[in-house]
Amino acid sequence: MTKNTITDAWLAKVVELLCAIDGVTCDGPSEKRLALEILHDGKSGRIDMAIDSGDYRVQKIQYERVRETLAGLGIEEGAIYKPPPPPRRGMTPQIRAAREKQKRDFEAWQDVWRAVRQAEKALDVEYEIAQMKDYY
Repeated sequence: MTKNTITDAWLAKVVELLCAIDGVTCDGPSEKRLALEILHDGKSGRIDMAIDSGDYRVQKIQYERVRETLAGLGIEEGAIYKPPPPPRRGMTPQIRAAREKQKRDFEAWQDVWRAVRQAEKALDVEYEIAQMKDYY
């Protein structure tokens, strides 16, 4: 089998979604590496990613690390947003704004989870196509 390079078209989307979230620091991408520092609910995690590795195994491991880091920080996949109970005094504009921000943050993390899963599926499909091209 010849060595095919698998391009990861979803990596940029996943990184873009992660970097847009408050609490995520993207250490400038160099030519080969990218480091993400994630702070969530007092916990921190770090993800080192290879850019344009071309190797299927390396890319799968990267997404596995992203999933493990998110799960380790308490960010659940497929969770449903449950707003806190309404205050007794009524909803002030500040409380509404804070709740909206909390909901947007929650949805942003769920978008990251969905993008990681889509990226893994797309990577698997591209790998299978590369395997079939080599076989036939």
